[in-house]
Amino acid sequence: MKQPMSFPLAAAAQAIRGMLRKAAAVFVLSLVIFGPTTALAGGNRDHRVAFDVAMNGLTFSFEGATNANGFPADGTPFIIRGYIYPGGTFARHGTSSGVLPDGTAEFPDKVLGVWYCRGWHLQDGDASSGPVVATTQIFEFKSPVFGSKTLVSDGIELADFNVAFERVITGGTGAFRHAESLQLIQKYVAFNATQSFNTSFVLKGTR
Repeated sequence: MKQPMSFPLAAAAQAIRGMLRKAAAVFVLSLVIFGPTTALAGGNRDHRVAFDVAMNGLTFSFEGATNANGFPADGTPFIIRGYIYPGGTFARHGTSSGVLPDGTAEFPDKVLGVWYCRGWHLQDGDASSGPVVATTQIFEFKSPVFGSKTLVSDGIELADFNVAFERVITGGTGAFRHAESLQLIQKYVAFNATQSFNTSFVLKGTR
C-alpha cells in the first residue's frame, strides 16, 4: 500500500503566503468600493466590509404553485433583483429604506451596483422562521466594463429577521476572483416599500 506523498514545508508556506496576498488584493478593491470598518481581534487584523441590499419586490418572479395564502409554495423557483448600497445605509436612513414603492432606488447616487438572486423555496414564501430559500446571489458592482467587478455567493437563507448566517463565496471576477478565502455573512433586516426584504452583508477576512 503506497504511502501518501508528503507536501514540502517550503511549498506549503509559499502556498499560504499566496492565499494571503490574494485575500489582501480582494480587500484593497473592497476598501475602495465600500468604505470599510477595520477591527483588531485576537492579535490578527480582522477586516470587515459591510454593505446593504434593498430587494426590489417588483422584479420578483416565480414559477409553480402557490399556498392557500397566495405565496409561492415549497419547491418553487424564483428570481429577484435589488440595489447594493454602502454599509450603514439602513442604519442612517431607516431599516425599510433603499427602494421606493415604484421600484426605483431611493438613493440613486449611493447605489454601488445591482444584486441578482435566483433560487428555490425550501418552505412556503410566507414562512417566518428557519431555512426558507436556497440561492445563488450575484453582486454586480458598477464598472466601466460590465462583469469586471462581480462577486458570486451560494447558500441557504433564513427567514428570521436579525439572525446572521454565513454564505459560501463561490467566485468572482477582477480582484474578486480569489474571494473564496473570505467569509460572507448575511442578515435579513426588515421589509421595504416593495414588500420585499432589506438585507445586510458583511464581507470579512483575517490576515
